[in-house]
Amino acid sequence: MPIWAPVMWKHLITEIFIIALFAMSLNMILGRAGLPSFGHACFYCIGGYTTAMFMMKLHLPFGIAMIAAPVVAAIFSAVIGYFSVRLTGIHFAILTLGFGQLVWAIIHKWYSFTKGDDGITGIPVPAAIQGITPYYYLVFAILIICLILIWMVQNSPFGTTLVAIRENRDRVTFSGLKVWHHLWLNFIIAGFFAGIAGSLLAILQRAVFPEFGYWTISAGVLLMCILGGVGVFIGPIVGAAIITLLEHYISVYTFYWQMVLGCLIIILVTFLPGGICGFIQDRLRGRKA
Repeated sequence: MPIWAPVMWKHLITEIFIIALFAMSLNMILGRAGLPSFGHACFYCIGGYTTAMFMMKLHLPFGIAMIAAPVVAAIFSAVIGYFSVRLTGIHFAILTLGFGQLVWAIIHKWYSFTKGDDGITGIPVPAAIQGITPYYYLVFAILIICLILIWMVQNSPFGTTLVAIRENRDRVTFSGLKVWHHLWLNFIIAGFFAGIAGSLLAILQRAVFPEFGYWTISAGVLLMCILGGVGVFIGPIVGAAIITLLEHYISVYTFYWQMVLGCLIIILVTFLPGGICGFIQDRLRGRKA
């Protein structure tokens, strides 16, 4: 985006970049391993709170807080994933929902540490990224680096094994591979990237709130993945961009933008079960055939 672009657009696109990274992290669990998580937002929230607390309570620089955020999120995802990835389908979804709500409740009620529903506001921002323009480019650079790393993970032998587990877990188990270890490591990596996204959002908004980790945030980003197409690498990015733009512009004219979102879900499930990118990919393959 040009330097002379309006501030509002830069802020919106920066937010889309952050949410796209969050969606990509969830798709590592949903698209690659076939596990629908309804608690993924807790890692997003933990990343934001870690950044805020490191900078405001410990008075550490942004760089250290930025590094600590995904590490702390990964530690939490290791604990939650240790129990969750042993399950599949609806049982996995319910357990991750339970863990996610537990984390949200602790953050919401532990007022002396997290300031409860007031959140943590006034997060200091380094002079180098105080304006939206330098922060826009920083977020864009981090997004590109993370996408490259995610692509490398998904296209490695490890990523191929995850697909095999998704398609036929029993066969992979009989082959001698440790299914649980693969799923657990993938869950941790996904939590790591979600922590980065949460940290970036906290700096963008200069604040972090418990609502960042509520289950509806997990459901929303899950919808983004499905809308864009879980089977296509850039699918979650497309879904994140569409829903964020819809929310931003439709909410200007009506408080009932969720009705539009509901209609979008109905159309998606009925006509585009593979998502927008999945539909386009199938059409392109059909032409080549």
